[in-house]
Amino acid sequence: MRFRLAFLVGLLPLLVLDAACGDSSTAAADASVDAQAPDTTSQPDAPVGLAVLGSYAHSIDSVSMTVIHEGPQLSRPTDLAFHPTRKTELWIVNQGDNSVALVQNPGTANQKTGKASGAGGQHFLARPSSLAFGANGNFATSHETDQPTQQTTPADFMGPTLWSSDPAIFNAGHAGHLDMLHNSPLGMGIAWEKDNVFWVFDGMHSAVARYAFNSDHGPGGADHSDGEVGRYVEGKVKRVADVPSHMMLDDKTGLLYIADTGNNRIATLDTKSGTPGAAILPNYDGTTQRRVDDATLTTLVDGAKAGLKKPSGLELHDGLIFITDNETATIYAFTTDGVVVDWLETGLPAGALMGLTFDDKGALFIVDAVGERILRITSK
Repeated sequence: MRFRLAFLVGLLPLLVLDAACGDSSTAAADASVDAQAPDTTSQPDAPVGLAVLGSYAHSIDSVSMTVIHEGPQLSRPTDLAFHPTRKTELWIVNQGDNSVALVQNPGTANQKTGKASGAGGQHFLARPSSLAFGANGNFATSHETDQPTQQTTPADFMGPTLWSSDPAIFNAGHAGHLDMLHNSPLGMGIAWEKDNVFWVFDGMHSAVARYAFNSDHGPGGADHSDGEVGRYVEGKVKRVADVPSHMMLDDKTGLLYIADTGNNRIATLDTKSGTPGAAILPNYDGTTQRRVDDATLTTLVDGAKAGLKKPSGLELHDGLIFITDNETATIYAFTTDGVVVDWLETGLPAGALMGLTFDDKGALFIVDAVGERILRITSK
């Protein structure tokens, strides 16, 4: 069954639509006294930090944190992202009930909210850990499960799903999906590269995998044969159960930034490195599936040295890498050289922070998975 829902211009056909909610002293004549005076001109400036993180105060009191949305449309939210062209639409994946929530015009008097949960979502949107939009408006989700999600398929028959964001098509279920490939159970994170190409944090194989859906099979189809899968750095990244490991690709450098939660680090994968290796089995889709050998994976930030415990959310913004720490509920900003710029202690409980994103005005949006809320952080 496919849910047919009321259409609101600019908003998905979602199940629920609500309105939201000096005096200078005399110089001493003695040269030895002058030599002892502090040379303030050579002292380094105090850290300035980032306004959105409290300008190096590190306290939640130094910023404005607002609850944008909470309630039954959120069920353990794990990730969120703004639509690339309809920039007032904030999309949220719910791991608790295999659904997608949407907030339009967040934080304004015109805020609208909705939710989609379609038939077949227990497979095509099973326990979503993350989502990523492409420039063409399609998006993909990864799924943290290694259990059977259909009666006719095995437990390891899981991988990323490709979706249309067209409100006439999307329903968060079988009839609304565009494609799906099956090689990465326990998918913990996802990042867009180009066209219908995405990178997945493959928790089952402790690897990072490149998924090229190529030409999708259309809404509700089943032909996956033109897909391509490459599995990189197998055994070199590590999943932590129930903590997403988000990723993002810098298309200028080809570096994939990875919140490697289990190894407590921020890593980079040079996506231009590596050579094709052996075929991957089982191959449920009849696709081209190979390992990629000798790709370059580098530790950018050693979490133990930087104060991290369980890095989870990751976003590239204004030339910086923003990280959420799931255990300490702290948000960090690093340079792309791995130097910490600022951090904010949110005061949220352990396990709350996962995905994060920015709107086009520079406001920071985060999920609170424990409180089942969406929060916005801005400078005071």
